[in-house]
Amino acid sequence: MEAFPRNRTKNPRSIKTSYRHDFFDTKNLVHASDVIYKFRKEISEKIKLSLINISTGEPLKVVDHIGCHYAKIFPQEGIGGAEYPYVLAGLIDEWGGQQVDYPERRHCCGFGFRQYLLKSNRSYSVTNSKKKLDSMLPYKPDLIIANCPGCTYFLDRWQYVIAEMQEKTYGENGYGIPVLTYEELAGLLLGYNPWDIGLQTHQVAVEPLLDKLGIEYDPDKKYKGRNGEDIGLPENPKVLRCC
Repeated sequence: MEAFPRNRTKNPRSIKTSYRHDFFDTKNLVHASDVIYKFRKEISEKIKLSLINISTGEPLKVVDHIGCHYAKIFPQEGIGGAEYPYVLAGLIDEWGGQQVDYPERRHCCGFGFRQYLLKSNRSYSVTNSKKKLDSMLPYKPDLIIANCPGCTYFLDRWQYVIAEMQEKTYGENGYGIPVLTYEELAGLLLGYNPWDIGLQTHQVAVEPLLDKLGIEYDPDKKYKGRNGEDIGLPENPKVLRCC
């Protein structure tokens, strides 16, 4: 099946495809993270918390990870281009955090589609993520934010895998480095309950980050559904601390 069917009409306002869908041109097509970036100042006026460690008063150290689909495929379209993308760094600056720069800041998260979707290639995926995590480790970041759900998933999941394989962790006191999407971070700072926005589904525990931000949470409700039903406890890993 072709990624881009050839039976297109010449009308630039409508594209007919063999998938029985019509696609219409738009004058303003943006990535969802561009929208949050555009309204970062308006969000800043409404947030209940800033990216500040309440115990030390110091800005939290935040790694921004830009998905390859955003910065590298269409570098001329992304805010800041491929080498110096600012779409997430702008959120860090606006919301009171400190950007973390390190050698592999622009390195791939490790997903790479074919690197993971083919089981025989998954060692490439985890190796890419490990290279990136090893590079940021000396800078002791408090948080990683990403603008791609795949990047978020793999930078989160592979920390668990690396801990199981090599007994190595990247956060403080045996924890990992929490990995959030820009939507999740905005939700936390706006006062949303961390369990209502699904942070209990992350394999790296978010509690150390919540404690630094001064966010109150009920540990007994972490694995409760919307109506209070028990959604089940995950199996505890052998090395990575999760609670």
